[in-house]
Amino acid sequence: MHAVILAAGRARRIGDIGRNLPKCLLEIDGRSLIEYSLENLVRGGISKITIVTGHCDGSIQQAFGDNFHGVPILYKYNPHYETTGSVLSLLVGARTEETGDLVVVESDILYHPRFIEEVLNATATTIMVADASGSGDEVFICSAPDDRLCYLGKAATASRRQQSLGEFAGITRLSAGFCRIYKQWAQRLSDEGKADGHYEELIFALARTGLEVRVKHCPSVAWTEVDTPEDLDRARNIIYPQLRHFWAGGRHADQPYQSLTRHDRTSSLNVSATQIQAKNPT
Repeated sequence: MHAVILAAGRARRIGDIGRNLPKCLLEIDGRSLIEYSLENLVRGGISKITIVTGHCDGSIQQAFGDNFHGVPILYKYNPHYETTGSVLSLLVGARTEETGDLVVVESDILYHPRFIEEVLNATATTIMVADASGSGDEVFICSAPDDRLCYLGKAATASRRQQSLGEFAGITRLSAGFCRIYKQWAQRLSDEGKADGHYEELIFALARTGLEVRVKHCPSVAWTEVDTPEDLDRARNIIYPQLRHFWAGGRHADQPYQSLTRHDRTSSLNVSATQIQAKNPT
């Protein structure tokens, strides 16, 4: 299966450290954010990876070259990254992919490998959901009783927030048919000069037309997005310590993860919940 990593944006909220560096190259314990994603994808069985670049184009290619542990990497540049949104970056990354399902991953997240395991096991277009982080910038997700997407957005009412499963995890599986329709709509938005939105908003718009979009929540599973210095601190000091064992001990990315045990899936996250509660008391 093919994966597209979206890494074009300019990380303004991260401060000066993002001025001359793509946010995905920020390091945690000596390795970049995007390297952890690459390892999760390759170990999960992804056979081809496209990275969509923009800000500081060339930096990611210089870091990883044309393959990661034998899996080919293709780079595609979004020349309009400063004036458009991720809806166009995904179009750029998926434009030449005519057959097969597609996994889409945002480049500024640090997460448990279970998210990739679950998205690869999905049989339809599926968006992954993490527990709400409390960052104040969550894209809240609600599902219908049949697990179909029924709400996606930041401007959720109090009722929506209460009903939500959590927040969008920045990991999605697009079926081949859905991807074709997405590209048609995204191209139309681009032609009309309206491609300044987020790709997940277009996915939700398509779901509202009746296209099947499923929701998969991974409750109590370590995940964080890195948008601000505070997020980076949380990634380094709360989330990464729970995940270190997946990438430690001389393991190689061409060795697949064993099926995740119940301990792997839950125990370290109970610690996270305690830590986060202590850090953000109600």
